[in-house]
Amino acid sequence: MENTNQLSNAKFLAYIRVSSKDQEHGTSLEQQKRMVMEYAQKNNFEIAEVFGETESASKTGRQIFDDMINRLRSDNLAGIIFHKVDRSARNPKDQALLYELMLEGYQLHFVSDNLSTENLQSRQVLFLLWGIASGYSENLKAEVHKGIMGRLLQGRLPNQSPLGYLREEECRSVIDPNLAPLVRTMFDEYATGKYTVIDLMKLTDRIGLVNRNGKSLDKNTVHKMLRNTFYYGVITHKKGVFQGEHEPLVTKELFDRVQRVLDTKGFKRTAAHKYVFHRLVVCKHCGKIMRSVTAPKAKVDHKYAWCRNKDCPNKRTVHEDVLNGYVLFHLRQLEYSDDEREAFMSAFNEIYANSTELNEQRIKALKLEISQTEARTKTLLDKYVADKIDEETYNEARKALVDRLCSLRDSINAYEENIDRNQQEIEEIGKLLINPSIAYQNADILNKQRLLKTMVENLSYDGEKLYITWLKPFDLIAKRVKVENCEPNRDGTQLIPCLVRLL
Repeated sequence: MENTNQLSNAKFLAYIRVSSKDQEHGTSLEQQKRMVMEYAQKNNFEIAEVFGETESASKTGRQIFDDMINRLRSDNLAGIIFHKVDRSARNPKDQALLYELMLEGYQLHFVSDNLSTENLQSRQVLFLLWGIASGYSENLKAEVHKGIMGRLLQGRLPNQSPLGYLREEECRSVIDPNLAPLVRTMFDEYATGKYTVIDLMKLTDRIGLVNRNGKSLDKNTVHKMLRNTFYYGVITHKKGVFQGEHEPLVTKELFDRVQRVLDTKGFKRTAAHKYVFHRLVVCKHCGKIMRSVTAPKAKVDHKYAWCRNKDCPNKRTVHEDVLNGYVLFHLRQLEYSDDEREAFMSAFNEIYANSTELNEQRIKALKLEISQTEARTKTLLDKYVADKIDEETYNEARKALVDRLCSLRDSINAYEENIDRNQQEIEEIGKLLINPSIAYQNADILNKQRLLKTMVENLSYDGEKLYITWLKPFDLIAKRVKVENCEPNRDGTQLIPCLVRLL
């Protein structure tokens, strides 16, 4: 077994290790180095180089350890001096590598254990200690795995809480009062589809959303946050999907909208100029979307629309102000009289009073389904623990159940908020119908677009005038018989309860 070249060479490498930076001041690297140097001096060995590492010996692929083995073989040194057996290797692969070195004639010395591969009895003890070290590592892994699974099943994240949350004792995640509103803003803004991830990164910088070191968020961090299910109450871990016990920052519905934006290929950049009718008007002749442009080198902002279809008979351009004039004309046809407005609110109050009981029944049904789904989740876990289903099947089924629970809870929240929200929305529509033309005139470009998208299904231009197709219920309002300067419109007021139900 002995290699004469190595026996005649008294140069050794030294290897010292702690498993993490937190242990560097326990049996520190310096203390280990001192003991190894004293051992070498006592045995008349020369240390060619000391390799120090802060990695677990249970891991394979330790870079410094691998560099040391390469140096040992390339320089044909005598062997390696370790501080301790369990500092050398706890995984079978590295233990096999050291055993191979021993068979090749390299010497292995273990200072603290007073062992050397040059002695048969020491080798037998070494093999036993390697087995114990390997078993210890496997047991430690099992305990860590058990601890992580325990936290996950409790609905807690075993590692650092995401930005927007604070980590408390027992791995609990609570809302960060300073950063949570900014994270919500980030999700809300990205869901509009107006931002790239890079644009959103710049937005987070402007609003003061920074990482825990006080530095700006980079593109990768922003992208990971937008993909993190933790924000809507679900923990996605390599061990599976788990329902979190923490308070969600966003709804599942908002999170899904963000995912759809992220998954959309490419990004449509906004035009250099803002146009009220950008991608809103189609050519009545050919059905193509009319392009909004600004006249080049015009002293005044001259915005107009035109059909780009070269085969279309509609060759005329139309100024944005002309289109605005047509919109104002149509909006005036929707305006309610005082009697119609009174009938609208009366009908709304009656229907609003009857809707509370219906919502309560829906919430009760949803809570029952939540209880049933939670029971199914527990049954699924029991089957997994009893080895009746494999891990892949368990993870897929659990994810579906957890997503369903989130959806049900979102539905309950939506129903609980629904009455107040509907009341506010319908009151806003009631106000809008008093004078929609004035609201449109006073709005900026963005709010003009929002108003049109709220009320209009289609805008088409034939080269002469603009045609409007209204969304429900505005189509019914526009079709009502409107009588000016006389008795209240009986036909119009009878239509109002129908309109409120549609809303």
